Amino acid sequence: MFGKFYDGFTERLRVYGLQVYYVVLVLSYFLIVWIPTHGSESAVMWGFLLAFMPFVLPVFAIIIFRLIWLDYKRQQDYWSTDHTVLEIRLPEEITQNPFAAELFFRVLYQTGEEDTIVHIYRGKTKPWFSLEIVSTEGVVKFYVWTRTRYKDVIKSQMYAHYPTVQVAEVPDYTLQMPLNLEKMDVTGISQSLQKPDPYPIMTYVDWGLDKPDIKEEFKVDPLNSLIEFMGSIGPGEHLWSQIIIRGHTKKFVHKYHEELDITQWIKKELADVGKDYKDTEESKAPNYAKLPEGTKEAIKAMQRKEFKQMFDVGMRIMYVADKGHFKSKLTGMATAFRSFEHGSAGRGLNGFKPMFDIGPFNWPWEDFMGIRKRGLKKRFYDGYVSRQYFYPPQAQEYIFLNTEELASIWHLPGKVAHTPTLARMPSRRSEAPANLPVGEGPVNLPM
Repeated sequence: MFGKFYDGFTERLRVYGLQVYYVVLVLSYFLIVWIPTHGSESAVMWGFLLAFMPFVLPVFAIIIFRLIWLDYKRQQDYWSTDHTVLEIRLPEEITQNPFAAELFFRVLYQTGEEDTIVHIYRGKTKPWFSLEIVSTEGVVKFYVWTRTRYKDVIKSQMYAHYPTVQVAEVPDYTLQMPLNLEKMDVTGISQSLQKPDPYPIMTYVDWGLDKPDIKEEFKVDPLNSLIEFMGSIGPGEHLWSQIIIRGHTKKFVHKYHEELDITQWIKKELADVGKDYKDTEESKAPNYAKLPEGTKEAIKAMQRKEFKQMFDVGMRIMYVADKGHFKSKLTGMATAFRSFEHGSAGRGLNGFKPMFDIGPFNWPWEDFMGIRKRGLKKRFYDGYVSRQYFYPPQAQEYIFLNTEELASIWHLPGKVAHTPTLARMPSRRSEAPANLPVGEGPVNLPM
């Protein structure tokens, strides 16, 4: 109850360009300065508050200490953990459809390391991975960021499902562009969903890409829109996208999102529409055969989403460029994932909508002398580089997607992706020798 009231209150403040801490400052002034100096009644009330502080302050102190301790231990564990960036080098031809990526994501459903309360208070967190498509001056490449201990698992599974690719451990490309707002500029957006999470986005199954007999020239891959956009930038420009995923569990849920319950949403869908399709007034449930086709399709789609592994997901797109080359890319970034929209906005099942994390500001008091905007740029950049999304200081509301939806928005494209700047290996690949150690891939042979 309080959480919903707080969310509604803060949302109302944001409409007028205000923040919660503005209200806290005003209330603090009245409590500390104005009330004690205005009238005996105010002084009595202030004295009453002071009398109860010895009982209230310890409770608040314990709550605040717990939050600070958890954040400190999680950050300590994060920075003491080794991380690795793997580049997925594409061959000239990939024959696998996005189902291969779905099988790969099933292996990334890792929910350990945070098994008990003891683990949590030691700063342990469920492992998360970052799936990235990056354009460096128009050259598009695929990356996976991971905790180093999962590096060999990712390599072996990538080779298992995409045997013709090459997986190479490379330096982190983000570190080659350290933030310097005097010489460069940054803008970016994150992605949310148009409707509640139980409603699925349009997936590769809806596009017919799961059919094994479909010819390459007849494929329509919605991921091409993102790849083409990223390949359109020029010298001095960098366009980075990341999809951060973490296996979803109901145990020890961190409340940056309401819990997912697709079954309840299906019942809600039936209750909202089905009341007009009952056989009699006394019937407790609608006649399914009489329901509109759109409602039937929505229910089937939600059921299909429910019975596949679910991930917590955060999505960012960031544009970085020298000030001499900086161009407005917000329109393209905002529509980069429009191809996965299931019907028109708000009327179909679901789709992505952009969240503008770095402005724009509509009220003059929102950003005095550009101080707040510079802070938001630094926060967004730090969040991308550290690949943090689910825990403070980068915690924000995330979304739920299953393996099928993830495989739709991140998979290795075949020849249907004609973008000339999509980096592909010109070499021919041989089969891997039988005694190859786990995690190593096929060798390159010269043409």
